[in-house]
Amino acid sequence: MQDDFIEWQKETLKAIELWTIRLKNEALKQKTYSGAISFLKRSKPDLSGCFKGNTDELFRETIRNIFTDAEKLVREEALKREVEHE
Repeated sequence: MQDDFIEWQKETLKAIELWTIRLKNEALKQKTYSGAISFLKRSKPDLSGCFKGNTDELFRETIRNIFTDAEKLVREEALKREVEHE
């Protein structure tokens, strides 16, 4: 059972990484980087009214963090672009 649990953890961490990239790519379908960040902020699930820190709430917070990490990836990509001069 312990091996199965460790394998599940590895698979879950990989899935989190992949979902972060998928969300970033979906956000970048917007016309601007600020639009991409706004898309991610709008799409991020809301917190429940009362946070007690139980497993269910922590998992929902993990999902919210995936959106936050995707926002960071969008910002990093935007900051790598050259400034356009007219």
